[in-house]
Amino acid sequence: MKRRKIGVLSVALTLTTALTAACGGANGDAKSTSSGESSNGENLAADQSISVGVLNELSTGDTLLVSDIGTNTAMNQYLEGLYRLDENNQPIPALAEETIVSEDGLTYTFKLKEDATWSNGEPVTAHDFVYAWRQAVNPEKAAPYSYMFTSVVNAEEIINGEMTPDELGVEAVGDYEFKVQLNVPVSYFLGEMAFMPFFPQNQTFVEEMGSDYGTSSDTTLSNGPFILTGWDGTNQAWSYEKNEDYWDAENITLESIDIQVIKEVSTALNLFESGGLDDAILSGEIAKQYVDHEAYVVEPEARTNFLQFNYTDVPMLSNAKLREAFSLVLNREELANTILGNGSLPAKALVPHDFVTNPVTGNDFADDAGDFLTYDKEKAKQLYEEAKEELGTATIEIALVADDDETSKLVGQYVQGELQNNFEGLTINLTNVPKNNRIEKGQSGDFDMILGGWGAILPDAINLLDIMNSETTFNNGPYKNEEVDQLLNDAETVNANDPEIRWQNMLDAQGLMLDEKGFIPLYHTAEVHLRNPKLKGVEVHSVSSRYDYRNAYIEE
Repeated sequence: MKRRKIGVLSVALTLTTALTAACGGANGDAKSTSSGESSNGENLAADQSISVGVLNELSTGDTLLVSDIGTNTAMNQYLEGLYRLDENNQPIPALAEETIVSEDGLTYTFKLKEDATWSNGEPVTAHDFVYAWRQAVNPEKAAPYSYMFTSVVNAEEIINGEMTPDELGVEAVGDYEFKVQLNVPVSYFLGEMAFMPFFPQNQTFVEEMGSDYGTSSDTTLSNGPFILTGWDGTNQAWSYEKNEDYWDAENITLESIDIQVIKEVSTALNLFESGGLDDAILSGEIAKQYVDHEAYVVEPEARTNFLQFNYTDVPMLSNAKLREAFSLVLNREELANTILGNGSLPAKALVPHDFVTNPVTGNDFADDAGDFLTYDKEKAKQLYEEAKEELGTATIEIALVADDDETSKLVGQYVQGELQNNFEGLTINLTNVPKNNRIEKGQSGDFDMILGGWGAILPDAINLLDIMNSETTFNNGPYKNEEVDQLLNDAETVNANDPEIRWQNMLDAQGLMLDEKGFIPLYHTAEVHLRNPKLKGVEVHSVSSRYDYRNAYIEE
């Protein structure tokens, strides 16, 4: 697991205008009030309940164990931390009534709202944050995002077993004041406060539930605008019910949100057209057929999907010519535009366009980086034959693992087909599994090649590039290049105060990884939705939690 120190940024990297505008989407209307009329003068429907289709099951109810965007998004509806993201992906106060930052940027003092409660009736206090953060760095917890806490005093030493969790640089100054001491200033620290691992946990409840904590809605507490109900830990349907005890309940209009896991596009479409869904996810040919539909919405993500290789257990994948052949034979334009047809874009590198700009020059990171990924079938075949000769084999058999939703199946089948059809003697055995299982297989090394992805939780290129660091939790290969590791660490520490050098560190790290095809980026993701035009106020984020329904409402 990566143990990193995050340095100060003199100027925070910002989202470019294009992506920021996209995040508002077609549903970024004004929020509703509880008076029977929305704030833009539209009448509210009598029934303020909606049904939404999603692609994946919930993986956990424990904020410290979440490792996928889908579950992170679910938690965003029924949990609340110090900050949350607004419609432009910027952090705004949630439970934090007041935030005081010391002049040197090393001390954060959060004064909490005193009327926030858990769904068991207990108040949300500073002690809940102290408990959760100490658990996050406790090696026994094995929290996948523990490395994100290493800017906090003593966190790295605790994670490494050199100190105890109660020595973490956090303190409850009374019941409603939470103080954090940092090793170095972190300009995007408040943005991290909107991410689930930094949320509070009620110690009494967690310890009472023991190993069952977070395994069902009955063993999970809520403190957000909605309450999680109807989840037994494995089922594919659950609900968010309005939390009448939420501190801002009077401004929450939706009464309930019913969630269904739907992995087949045709099923989602049929449910939408029959009124059984207010929000359905489409892809492939069906998505292309609905471009002109009034409910059609395209939502970009700051995420790149790619192929990862098992370098530890499958030595042949360390052959650079074989990996480059695999990359060259894949037509990313065809994959994104013809196979997926959902607004996803062909990858030319790992970091997408319209994500971050240089704080000094204003240049887009992707423009400065240039294109690394090309399509050349003939060169691919030549390199493949050379690779087989170097490996001393005439046949190669590789297992490929992918998620079991329809989009992932399309991608997996495309990759399987292009590789097998163009390379003599190659067999690709494709297995589709639920996303939770794919993540487990990736982290345990139970794969040859795996189709995964990495989405940003902060508007900073390092947040995507971190996946290339050999010590990062989700670098499943693991891919390891000491120079890449050093460049990324320099960008986060010694050069963190020099935006131009830091920028070049990140460009160089990405360039090295892509030159040797450490991963093979395929496409930058987007989703096509059919969303009920009467459903307004849904906030869509390109980073971290994808959706926020606290301002949503149904018009008459």
